[in-house]
Amino acid sequence: MADKKDRYEITEFFMTQAVRDRRFYGSIKRGFDSDGIPVVYGKITVNNGFVCAMAACQDVLGERLDEIVKMVLGMGMHLDAGATSEVAGTNYYLN
Repeated sequence: MADKKDRYEITEFFMTQAVRDRRFYGSIKRGFDSDGIPVVYGKITVNNGFVCAMAACQDVLGERLDEIVKMVLGMGMHLDAGATSEVAGTNYYLN
């Protein structure tokens, strides 16, 4: 029988609001940085891609993701490929 800790994985979901009528949902994972300090990672699917951010707390993470989503939607941040890096078969924008 599998260990009980291996049977379930808890995923936190949240919402970011780019403008009043445009909302996007994503997931949160909690972990630790290389110095052992707790961090929160967030990932949101926006249009045909996704944006990621990391912060020390959930409130700051939400603010960062809100701003990134506004840049993608309002300023066309991902319209110009610019510099990318391929990781595990996926191109990541380096903006």
